[in-house]
Amino acid sequence: MAVSNRAKNVGRHVVLLVWAFVCLAPLCWIGFMSLKPPGHALDLPPKWVFLPTVYNYMQLANDPSFVHALTNSLISVTASVIIVLVIGVPGAYVLSRYDVPKKPDVLIWILSSRMLPPIAVVIPFFVIFRTFHLYDTLVGLVFMYVTINIALVVWVMKAFFDGIPESLEEAALVDGATRSQAFRKVVLPSALPGIISVAIISFIFAWIELLFSLILTNNHAQTLSLAVYGFIGSRNIEWSMLAAASMTMIIPVLVLLVAANRYLASGLSFGAVLKE
Repeated sequence: MAVSNRAKNVGRHVVLLVWAFVCLAPLCWIGFMSLKPPGHALDLPPKWVFLPTVYNYMQLANDPSFVHALTNSLISVTASVIIVLVIGVPGAYVLSRYDVPKKPDVLIWILSSRMLPPIAVVIPFFVIFRTFHLYDTLVGLVFMYVTINIALVVWVMKAFFDGIPESLEEAALVDGATRSQAFRKVVLPSALPGIISVAIISFIFAWIELLFSLILTNNHAQTLSLAVYGFIGSRNIEWSMLAAASMTMIIPVLVLLVAANRYLASGLSFGAVLKE
């Protein structure tokens, strides 16, 4: 029996190692390409031993348009995450705790904003943006990102609030707290893993978004994803610069995931652990 369990553990670890290699190999390949001198990114056969250089990253840092796009993405994505949490978390709490008229219909209506493919709604967005002078502005970008992520925040946080026992709030009310104080001092701390999880996922969805940015922005509000896409020309691809720009886009996401790793497991379980 012991031998059989050991064999199962070894097999499980082998599968996990293979899966980790499949997932990380493309990322490592891009990282190596970004550290190679221009013109050597696609050497055949590949050179695994070379002198790393930060030349590509220095070129990006000295490119005003790339820095401008990076700044636009940081501002618009961060602002959109804050707004979507301010709107979505209380909304999810109300839908979880109160008898809202036609609650199932409201939830489906909110979810419907994520059910349509982006290409089907981008033209109406374009007309709205041109009408209200939001085209190629950071305000327009923030509005678009909030529209994209609000359904995610409401649905995930509602499931999370459903998993928090109402007895916790009732105990706070018995002790003299108001409904608002019970929400801020009891419910929100219990829901912190879920809030951090949806904040990170909303950040990632907005950070990597390309289609809406391609249609609804031009030079002033160009985003980082468009700047990365710009290194793919019709006749030539700047592979080293493309790899360095891609790593610049990937690194903030990796830092966020590593920093909030301990919250993600419980947050993405939708509060099931709390209810138990």
